[in-house]
Amino acid sequence: MSRLICLLAFLVASSAIVPTAGAACSVGGCGSGEDSWLTSAQSFISSDVPLVGVRASATAGSDFAYSRSFRAGPRAKSNNSTPSGIPALAEAYVTPGSRDELFLFPQILKSLDALSPDEVALDVSSRRSPGQSRIRGAVNIPARDFFQDNGSLRNLSELAGLLGQAGITRSDSVMVYGDSLGSGEATAVLYALRCLGHEQARALDGGLDNWMAASLPLESRETVRRPTSYVPGSPLEAPANYDLVRSGAVQLIDARRIQDFGKEKISNASWISPESLLAEGRLKANLNDTFARLNASQTSVVYSDDIFGASIVWFALELLGYDARLYSYENYYVNQKIQQTALNSTA
Repeated sequence: MSRLICLLAFLVASSAIVPTAGAACSVGGCGSGEDSWLTSAQSFISSDVPLVGVRASATAGSDFAYSRSFRAGPRAKSNNSTPSGIPALAEAYVTPGSRDELFLFPQILKSLDALSPDEVALDVSSRRSPGQSRIRGAVNIPARDFFQDNGSLRNLSELAGLLGQAGITRSDSVMVYGDSLGSGEATAVLYALRCLGHEQARALDGGLDNWMAASLPLESRETVRRPTSYVPGSPLEAPANYDLVRSGAVQLIDARRIQDFGKEKISNASWISPESLLAEGRLKANLNDTFARLNASQTSVVYSDDIFGASIVWFALELLGYDARLYSYENYYVNQKIQQTALNSTA
């Protein structure tokens, strides 16, 4: 739209200075062929002249524009993706700040604002490459390293070794983030940290895409912390098991694709899509309507064949004060098969 307005202004200005018949033309003034005003206008449209209201970072051709701190700028429409490959939001500028008042238990949510000097940023994107933009001072441990191939948590000693090697202790205040909250990587790793008894662990209110859109500090260099010893504490979360799921004492939430839910599900389960909880890369401001059919005083078990998607639903429930657990649908399926085999063998 900005280029269209500029083109119209260019055409108006051009028509105003067209010489009268018989007048001499300066070089490129009247023009013909390659020197015509139409060619000049097309060249303007195709040029790299910065447009008013569009920040250089939105049109830059390299990651350089994101390798430094930004100040909050005017709202401007963004492109579909940023030079660093991070998915862009519909709006290029997001207002930083806290949204704690929206949630009953905001202690596990890190507001979208700058980190304090004693906070550790843990980048858990599985797609991060050396030299790509990240939150200033962040260390990178890919989320996939916290889990087995089947989505179950690695044992505590493996997790402790992973964190200790990255220079993180259980006493550190840790903020976890991924490329986007919708990837589920940050919420899944937060869940893992809470299973280790890490009390001062929070997930960013959004992802790196929101952080960038809020013009918060970034850097492209890698941060290396001195390796240390990570000692697990008493678990703050515990996965659900087959017996609990079959007990009938919990409310079940299926976080798989709607096609899978329609094909087969655990009896009495409700379906909630992780994507339905998000707006502009963050949790929606009002989730009470989404969870209206749930009993807040009853334990909720979120199950899926994808730990990352299920963890988004778990995270939203925990923020609203629910006692939520995670469970693998594969575990249920395997146990059902074992039970059925046992019944057949005794028949």
